[in-house]
Amino acid sequence: MSEDFNIKKVTAFMFAAGAVVLLLLGSFSCGQNETEEIAVGVVVPLTGPLSSNGLQMKNGMELALGEINESPLLGGKEIKFIVEDSEGTPDGAERAYRKLIEQDGVVAVLGPFTSSATERIIPVAQQNKVVAFSPTSAARGLSARSEFAFRASLTVDPLVQDGVMVTREQLRYNNVATIVNEADAFSSSNHEKVKEELEKHGVRIVSEQTYSRRTGALPDLTSQLTDIINAVPPPEALFISALAPGRRGVMIQARQLGMDMNIPFLITLVTQDDVREAADAAEGAITFTTWIADIDTPENRRFLKNFRAKYGEPDAFAALSYASTYILAEAIADASSTDPEAIRDAMADIRADTLLGEFYFDRYGDAVYEPIVGIVENGRFKVFGQ
Repeated sequence: MSEDFNIKKVTAFMFAAGAVVLLLLGSFSCGQNETEEIAVGVVVPLTGPLSSNGLQMKNGMELALGEINESPLLGGKEIKFIVEDSEGTPDGAERAYRKLIEQDGVVAVLGPFTSSATERIIPVAQQNKVVAFSPTSAARGLSARSEFAFRASLTVDPLVQDGVMVTREQLRYNNVATIVNEADAFSSSNHEKVKEELEKHGVRIVSEQTYSRRTGALPDLTSQLTDIINAVPPPEALFISALAPGRRGVMIQARQLGMDMNIPFLITLVTQDDVREAADAAEGAITFTTWIADIDTPENRRFLKNFRAKYGEPDAFAALSYASTYILAEAIADASSTDPEAIRDAMADIRADTLLGEFYFDRYGDAVYEPIVGIVENGRFKVFGQ
């Protein structure tokens, strides 16, 4: 009986020990299969008048995200996006940033879209010491306000400087007109730079017009545009400083009022969506920009193929957002950490080959790469002068 009892004890012990081993192995196996996620915030306008721009940004980011998470770049870790709608306003952007940082604990935020919104969230990023990386903001001087602020778009300084130099050399204009939306930070900043560059090149502004509209439909600009059309001497080009709804509306209203098609519109950061909405009014428009689909590089061909297969036609904001996601991911990989200050330091030091070209940040956190001048021909952007 004692022998049977001992046998039962040994059997029970071996069964229990085996069960423990199986549990431990199962636990280890589950741990091995779990992927560590890195929370990154995304703030884009998904509602409101800028929602089409926000969708392009979101699609560009998500395309890059899928490629990054399938690659070995992060050493087995994955980025997880937490997306918030800025509603296309500075207030909405600030609410989104505070929620992502204070409630979700993200290590960095991609966005927002406009310079006005970026201006609003910079103090939030600085106070919380979290990287704020806007793919598209282009007003001058914003990144310098915080060591945690970075931008992927070229600012109006290099864009307008290069654009005026190239177009003046080709078009030989001496007299021009300008119109600006004074209620928007990007538009006002762009207009200031346009005036600086025109003065530098000895170009006369024969009519300088303004309007003010933060959101909503463009007001009737008959008075301003009639003044431009009737200016003496007549303008040989019209510089438009406005965001998407405004620049589309100015092009359409100007042509409807009879502005000669030989007078080109010169506009910073026009997109393919703008061209599509403005239709024939946009033909011949010239843009000072960061990216156009016509650029023939391996990186750009791959981006175009993958984006078109999944979402349709990309614009410059999609391309900037795609590149920004890769740049942030490379900074996280270089930092070997999810500590926001380590990511900030890695961002400052980054040099990357992107679909925008060789990319790095200046000492203020603004992007450095080659600008592009494009022209609309048959509804599509081509490199100007080629």
